[in-house]
Amino acid sequence: MNPVAAPADYDENGRTYHGYRRGIYMYPCDEIEKERMDMMHQLFDTAFNQVLQSTPALKGRGQNQRILDLGCGTGIWALDIADAYPEAEVIGVDLSNIQPAQIAPNLQFRVPFDYEGALWTLGENSFDLIHLQMACGSVSNWNELYNKIYRHLTPGSGWIEHIEMDLTPRCDDGSLPASSHIRSWYNYLVDATSRASKPIAYNQYTRQSLAAAGFIDISERVIRVPYNRWPTDPRERKIADWHTWTLADETCQGLEALSMAPFTRCLNWRREEFEPFLALVRTEMKTRRIHAYNNIHVWTARKPQS
Repeated sequence: MNPVAAPADYDENGRTYHGYRRGIYMYPCDEIEKERMDMMHQLFDTAFNQVLQSTPALKGRGQNQRILDLGCGTGIWALDIADAYPEAEVIGVDLSNIQPAQIAPNLQFRVPFDYEGALWTLGENSFDLIHLQMACGSVSNWNELYNKIYRHLTPGSGWIEHIEMDLTPRCDDGSLPASSHIRSWYNYLVDATSRASKPIAYNQYTRQSLAAAGFIDISERVIRVPYNRWPTDPRERKIADWHTWTLADETCQGLEALSMAPFTRCLNWRREEFEPFLALVRTEMKTRRIHAYNNIHVWTARKPQS
C-alpha cells in the first residue's frame, strides 16, 4: 500500500507541521526534518553496530512473520527491515505522509495514523515484532500505549523493542555547569512539553510500565551518546558525530525541530529571542572541554503465552 492522502500540512515560524490532528505532535515534517530523521537512523545504526533489531522475534520463523513500526517517520527503518526479511509483512504507521512511494512489495505504510488513537485496525495477537523508536514527546500515556502494543503481539513469541534517547544532559566530571545553557534548554523543553501533556522527558518507569502491561523477559541496554568528539574511543566518536549533526548542526536544525513549537506555543517565547538562545546551546554542545552526553535506552520484552 502506497502512502495515502493526508490533510494539508501548515507552516509556522519557518517550519512545516503535519495537518492531521493539527497540533497534537509538535515537531516538524518538512524536508529538513526528514533529512534529520534519516541521519538519526544512521546514529542508531552506528550505536547498534548495524543490527536492525535485537530481539529473538525473527529468528527461524520463516514466512508469515508480521512486523509493525509505530511512528515510522520517513520509513527508513521499515524499508531496511523489509529488505532484510523479504518474506515478512512489514507495516509502518505515522501521522505524516512523508514516506517514499517506491517500496518493497512486503512493505506498506498506513498514514495518517495516530497510535494514541482509540482504535487500531491492525490485527490483535498477530505481530511478531513491534518496533517503537523516539516516541518521547508524542506520548501522553505510556501504560495505555504498552497495553495496545501487548494486545497486538503474538502470544508467546511476540516481542516489543522500544528505543529512546534520554535527552537529560549528563556529565560525570563536572565540566557541564549547573548554570549551562544546555541544562536550561532541557529544563525549558521538559516544562513546555509537559504543559502540552506530551512530555519529552524519558519515562523512568519504563520497566514497571512494561511489566504492568503483562510483558515478561524485560531487558534494558544503555548506550552513551556524547554531544561531540570529546571521548577517545573511536566508536563513541562516530556516534558523537551523528549526534552533533542531528542535534547541534545549523543545517539539520535539530535543536529548532525539537524546541520551536514547544517554546513558542507553550512558553510564549518569540522567535527573535528563541534563536539567539539556541545558538548558545549549540555552541556548548560543540565545546569539547564540556564532556556531556545523552543515553540511548533499548528495551525488549516478550508477550507470554497466556
